[in-house]
This record gives sequence, structure tokens and C-alpha cells, in this order.
Amino acid sequence: MRIVVILGRVLDPAGIVVNRRRGRIFVNREEYVMQPADGCALEAALQIKDGSEADVIVIPRDLSSGDDILRQALSVGADRAIHFVGQVANLTYDDAAMTPALAAAVERLGEVDLILTGATTLDTGQSQLGPRLAEALGWPQVVTSLQVCKSATGKVQAVIRQGSEYVTVEADLPTLVTVHPGALKLRYTDGVRLINVYRDEGAVEQWDVAELVDTGDLAPLLEKRGQDFPPERERGVRLEGAPQAMAQALADVLKARTLRQRVG
Repeated sequence: MRIVVILGRVLDPAGIVVNRRRGRIFVNREEYVMQPADGCALEAALQIKDGSEADVIVIPRDLSSGDDILRQALSVGADRAIHFVGQVANLTYDDAAMTPALAAAVERLGEVDLILTGATTLDTGQSQLGPRLAEALGWPQVVTSLQVCKSATGKVQAVIRQGSEYVTVEADLPTLVTVHPGALKLRYTDGVRLINVYRDEGAVEQWDVAELVDTGDLAPLLEKRGQDFPPERERGVRLEGAPQAMAQALADVLKARTLRQRVG
């Protein structure tokens, strides 16, 4: 069984600070982590591999520079990692733009039985990659699954939530499944594998995206219009004293605020 897992990366939220007063976002530490939902998809693939013979191949969901998350995937048990390289003018691509490139990569790999990826992204909240890729390949799909496994009949079983109930569904191979964020916890990295993966410069294969698809056709649909911040929260007034005096002071503050609102 050949499983392809599509992984993305996102800025570590721990290194981001929002300053409402200045209306700016500061990235104090520019470090990237694996998209949480994609990590769940990777764990689902590794669990299938634990229970049966399977090859797990990881590919990126965008054209961002760096292959750290692919090497991390190798260190936890993935068998093969492919990184997209090439001269591309704009590296900010959304799911719609990346679908043709990912579909071409899957077809180039050949004999892929299952594609797993996260149901949504942490930064933009996009959830289109799975459905778009399944449509491009002409494959069936199961979206927002909580658990994925291989059945005794050679099909894929997935647990999804319908309303307040959990339902198990089956799909014939090949198929695509998106995994709900938080459904699974990615296993810990193996220290020895991690060291070996980073020592081996050729551990991650390099595929030129221009050989897969015409990069001029990768037109993103997302439009960046800038940033907007809510108004800074007004600080309250601390009242001290006897209960009766504090109650009167509170009434005066509320009365003054009501008058300002009426005048305004």
C-alpha cells in the first residue's frame, strides 16, 4: 500500500505578538511548525503502516522554502520525502493554485492508494485542498475524519461525525481522506533517525515544480488586502471603599457613560 501525506508548515504562534495599540503584528521568533491537522494525517498514515505493509511518502502542500517538516516526517517513520524546488516568482500559493502541481506529483509517483492531509490550515483556515485534489484526480473522498484505518477487505475505513453521532464509512482505493485537527497526536521523533536524517543531505528528494506543471498556471485565488485589528480594550476603573460608596460610584460611572453615548 502506498500512502501519500501532504504536509504544510505555519509560523509558530508562540513567536507572534499582536500589538493592538500600534496596530501591528510582531514576529519575535520566525520559526515554523507542522500544520497541526497535517500532523494528525501523518500519524494516521503511520498507524496504518504499523498494522500492515505500507510505504508513507510525504510531499509539501506549498512552495515555501525549507524542508524541516519533511525531515521531521522522516524522523517519525515516513519512508520517503519529496520537496518542491524551482524558480517561481511568487511563493504565496493557496490550495487552488497548488492543486495542479500536487495532482501531477501524485500521478508521477504512480500506484498511490491513499492520500491523507489535514482538513484545515491553522493560518488561513483553508479547507479546500482535499476536495480540490480529489476532484482533480477523479478520486472518492472522505472529509474531516477522526480516525483512518485499512479494513480486512482492503478498503479504507474512516470515522466521521454526523451531528451528535459517530459513523464509520468505507471507501474503495484509491481515495483521499482529510483528517480533523486534534483527532490524533503525532508520535515523538526518534532521536537517532532525526540525527541521521539531518546528516544525510539527500534524505529529501528534490523535484522541480516546473517539470510537473506550468508554473504560470499556478494562479492563487487568495487576495491579500492587508490587516485589521479590533480597537484596543478600554481599561476599567477600580473602585475602593465602603460597599455603599462603591455602589454610588459605580452608578455615577454608568450614568456618565450613558450620557456620553446619548450625546455621541
